[in-house]
Amino acid sequence: MKLNSLKKIIKYRSSYSGTKETDIMYERYFIRNLEKFNKNELNLLVSVFDYYSDNLIFQILTKKIKPDNKFKSLFDKIDKI
Repeated sequence: MKLNSLKKIIKYRSSYSGTKETDIMYERYFIRNLEKFNKNELNLLVSVFDYYSDNLIFQILTKKIKPDNKFKSLFDKIDKI
């Protein structure tokens, strides 16, 4: 998938999560920092939205639960942004 297409998918998925809290978190962690992710990381981020519910992503971002190992490096990078 092309880079611009990945970014559009992430922006859409990040903007319409269903709750204001997750929309705000996604804006902070994902949308504002899209340029800091490479293509592989963007593909992985799209997979995160398919794999986890918005509630679980919120819990990972707030450190209440840990991500699966296949997403650990992505969330470690997100923590550093």
